Amino acid sequence: MKPFTLAILTDTHIRAPGGDQSSPYPVNARANARARYAVEVIRSEERAFTVHLGDVVHPLPHMAAYADAAVEAHRILAPLAPNLHLVPGNHDIGDKPHDASPAGPVNETTRATYRDAFGRDHWLVEHGGMAFVAVNSSLVNTGTDAEAVQRDWLERELMSRRDQRVFLFSHCPPFIASADEAEHYDNFGEPGRSWLLDFSADTGVEAIFSGHVHHFFFNRYRGVKLYCLPATSFTRQDYAEMFSAPPASEFGRDDRAKLAVSFLDISEDGHRLRVVGTDGIEWNVEGVADLPDTQLGTSTLIPHLRHDWATPRVLPYNGPMEEFSRKAVRNDYPMLRLLQLGISTIRVPASDFLDPIQAARLDDWISLKGQLVVFSTEPATGDLIQAVLAREHAVVAWEIVTRNLDDVSKFTAVDGMTRWLGKIATSADNVDRRRAFAHSVTSGFLAHQMDEAVACATSNALQGVVLQLGHEDDLAVLDRSADRTLGTGLDLVANVRLSHDDPSQGNFDVRRIADRINACQKWADKNAQFHLQLDTLEDIDRGYGPRFGLVDRLGNPRFGWERQRNSALVSLE
Repeated sequence: MKPFTLAILTDTHIRAPGGDQSSPYPVNARANARARYAVEVIRSEERAFTVHLGDVVHPLPHMAAYADAAVEAHRILAPLAPNLHLVPGNHDIGDKPHDASPAGPVNETTRATYRDAFGRDHWLVEHGGMAFVAVNSSLVNTGTDAEAVQRDWLERELMSRRDQRVFLFSHCPPFIASADEAEHYDNFGEPGRSWLLDFSADTGVEAIFSGHVHHFFFNRYRGVKLYCLPATSFTRQDYAEMFSAPPASEFGRDDRAKLAVSFLDISEDGHRLRVVGTDGIEWNVEGVADLPDTQLGTSTLIPHLRHDWATPRVLPYNGPMEEFSRKAVRNDYPMLRLLQLGISTIRVPASDFLDPIQAARLDDWISLKGQLVVFSTEPATGDLIQAVLAREHAVVAWEIVTRNLDDVSKFTAVDGMTRWLGKIATSADNVDRRRAFAHSVTSGFLAHQMDEAVACATSNALQGVVLQLGHEDDLAVLDRSADRTLGTGLDLVANVRLSHDDPSQGNFDVRRIADRINACQKWADKNAQFHLQLDTLEDIDRGYGPRFGLVDRLGNPRFGWERQRNSALVSLE
């Protein structure tokens, strides 16, 4: 088959051109101009067609402003026609049946209003021998004749296409954090949820795409990938509780770095999602600055995944969305930013595989073609070895980190798996009586220990050694260490530390960090046996060794990312 791309946008929340009374939030007045910019970003790339996942407009069907907003939406989205397909959102056609939903439920009147304004509320499009199917998620669990008609139609179409690749579109996601979570405003209730998920899995649906939540989430269910995509208009401020940081503007409603459009690249061997930030940029009559590069870069950086990225956080019950129930959500922005930065390999404790929640998230990462460097400070047990071996295809290396080199022989060899030798370094290794003693523990051999490291790695049939490059170390350390390692056939792994040697000091020098990463990346480009670890993906802004990383505590990129000379290099935005 010939590869092709389709574009996806969602939750434009377009309003009547003269303004209306459909929202009390200031940021909603920016939605139209932001939608125009999103359209221009999509127009900049060749695509087979475009799907809008719903909430095309903000006024609800019973509001007087709905008709004018619909006309304005058609005008703004016109450059994407005729190959534009719309999925009904709850603002477009009415809410799902739930007593605590803040707007009126879908009914035959609202369906008629939607059809008059936008057309079919469920549909199927074929392209490239594949089927692309959309459903009206507001109908699920209504018990109406319309739901039965849609359900029969979907079952018939999916059953008849079991030999085809099928992609499904729904405004509301089936679930946010877990397939067995309680019903809330942002998921399907039962029995509709289990019906849709199981029938999709049974018939081989490849992926389900949804919007509604205005944030990114990624899940899997029985082999089906589920993507919840960011909005173009604003972020839902209830989800600001996911982050260990003060909220963005308007109490979290205007977190511009999270606004985006998406591109789905489909090829014979699978699909790849590209989420391209629009950053809240507005396209006005006079136009705007340059459009973003819609292609993702690639990077050989291996960041340490220090923060938890798997455990859901329970949001407070606080209306209008959840006045009577709690909602568990998981911060999936670390995963999204890794994908956007083109980073394919992360460093995690091997013990994560023994924690069901962490292991499931790592398996999600692997399903997206992600890879791992795992590390351990103790000889692995049988259970851990088996857990790692089950993912062996995705494990780049197993890093042995030990204080006593005599213990290295106790670490069981795994046939065919690359093993690197690391070192637990503490303040006791480098006591300077002229300075205050600071308790510190770091990872990797110090430069003066490299001869010892090489000898130990060679005698234990390991494949590489890990050097720690301190915040103040000159890059000449890399050259000297390479002279000691690369000639022996060993890999040299540099753990680039952004933290100060003194854990009471912070490193928030954005220019220095960017220059440091770029210099190390350029050095790595010249050496095939060199691997570059970065000790911080997400900012450490409290506790020991506070410093900036590649991503801030709101899950937003700290730096820009430019593709130069086939390498991904950070830049100041």
